[in-house]
Formats: sequence, C-alpha cells, structure tokens
Amino acid sequence: MSALLNWPALAAIFVGGGIGSVLRYAVTLVVTQRFGPGFPWATFAINITGSLIIGLVFELSQTRALGVTPLVRIFLVTGVLGGYTTFSTFSLDMVTLASERAFNLALLYGAGSVIIGFIAAYAGIVAVRALHP
Repeated sequence: MSALLNWPALAAIFVGGGIGSVLRYAVTLVVTQRFGPGFPWATFAINITGSLIIGLVFELSQTRALGVTPLVRIFLVTGVLGGYTTFSTFSLDMVTLASERAFNLALLYGAGSVIIGFIAAYAGIVAVRALHP
C-alpha cells in the first residue's frame, strides 16, 4: 500500500502522462497532415519513437548516466511514455525477456500480445455492436 502513496512518484506520473498524451496528439496531427489518412503512420511513428526513447531511458537509468534517478525514470517511462505509447513498454518487456535468454517466451509474449490484442479489440467492437445494433 505504501508504494501507492508515494506522492512524488504519483505526481511525476500524473504530470508526465499529461505531457505524453499531448505529445501523442501533436505527433498524430503533424504526421496525419503530412501523410494523410489511410495507413496509420502516426501510430506507427509513435510506437517506434516511443520504443527508441524507452530503450534510451532504460539504459541511461541502469548506468545512472545523466542523472536519470528512479523518480526521473518513473516520470519519463511510466508518465511521459505511458501517455505517449504503451507499445514502448511492450517492446522493452520483449527485449528484457530476450536478454534473459527466454527467446521462446519473448516470441510467445510478442505474438500472443499482438494476436490476442487484435482478437480482444475485435471482440469489443462485436460486443458493442450486438448491444447497440
């Protein structure tokens, strides 16, 4: 329970999440304006840049370089990147599993997340359409 009441961490996540969400909206507007509708280039760009940034922040926090303290890491990873994209966390989870030599588990996690996520999103659409024809 005490971890939930870590007010500096909660404030960092709150502020970072707002910043990440605004960044996501801005990137979506710019990329969609540049490339137009159709293929989800904005989401693709957000997922890839978020994955790059989480890798940078993770390594900087592991090496304690540039003053990336645990609170800064929470602000950037859970807050900013959490608001920007959760795909970055998914990517880091896969890298972590692979770095632990759990390659099969990493592939299962990746494929399972994508396939089951797709099915779950479709099931949600079907459920709403069934309730509101």
